[in-house]
Amino acid sequence: MNVHGIQRLMSSFIVMVLVGSLFLSCKSNDDNDDPTPTSNQSIDPVVGTFKGTIRIATQDYYDAIVVVSKVDASHIKVQPKSGEVYSVATPKVLSAVNPVGVGVGGNDPEGSVNYLISTKALQISTKKTAATDVEFYYEGTKQ
Repeated sequence: MNVHGIQRLMSSFIVMVLVGSLFLSCKSNDDNDDPTPTSNQSIDPVVGTFKGTIRIATQDYYDAIVVVSKVDASHIKVQPKSGEVYSVATPKVLSAVNPVGVGVGGNDPEGSVNYLISTKALQISTKKTAATDVEFYYEGTKQ
């Protein structure tokens, strides 16, 4: 599967997760319901160090480390560990939301991110937005 196919698959998956989370967030309005809002949760769960597989062009690098840091309430920076063969991949700042508290996701012109809190599984797909960019696809688990 080429990078564009993976990006389409990631985008479709993110849309499915977000639509599914909307259905999960709908519930009856009883007096016994928890009054805590379930929308606009923090994106902090995705922040950290991840270990997994990074694909650059057609080359896979195993046990690759990616660091995710918080830029602001709705953006994260994804960056491969420096000093490694795969660190040629371009770090990106991506949009991120946590609509119902089960995962962090986002999709914008820089790429897409999907993090499932329960399994600590992360998927990142970046897009080339400059001539010198090296795009990558990453799947890993929070360490």
